[in-house]
Amino acid sequence: MFMAEKDKFSGWFRLDERIRFVSVGFFNMGLRYVLFVLLGLLWAIHYQIILMFSWLLSSVIAFFAYKTLVFRTEGNHLKEYLKCIATWSVSYGINVVILQILAGSFSWNIYVSQAIAIVVITVINYLLFKHFAFRPEPKPLTRWEKLTSFLNVFNR
Repeated sequence: MFMAEKDKFSGWFRLDERIRFVSVGFFNMGLRYVLFVLLGLLWAIHYQIILMFSWLLSSVIAFFAYKTLVFRTEGNHLKEYLKCIATWSVSYGINVVILQILAGSFSWNIYVSQAIAIVVITVINYLLFKHFAFRPEPKPLTRWEKLTSFLNVFNR
């Protein structure tokens, strides 16, 4: 039974990384929405505070989901989490700009504008997560590798 479950899970990693990224993203958006609703029903506080708590909770879950289910990195939890927060901050700023341009300046429908923004941000987030937040640390060179790389300078 365990081997069958392991094989089913390994099938997930045969999916293209971008498909896994979008799938985990959809899950996280749904989770964030459910948390927002549940916290709103449980607490009689301002919706912006509820939004903050739902974002904080879902960002931790999203981080571990992207780390383990999409990019499969090990270690560096705090460093990668801080990079994820930076990535989400950048994407939020881009979202604000896109909405201002499309809905504010061009007077497009706000929902169409946000749909376009989500597509753009998904691509940007994937690239930032892949090449910034979850980029593997380079393996340190041994003394021998350092010496030979120094000597290779003369061979160029």
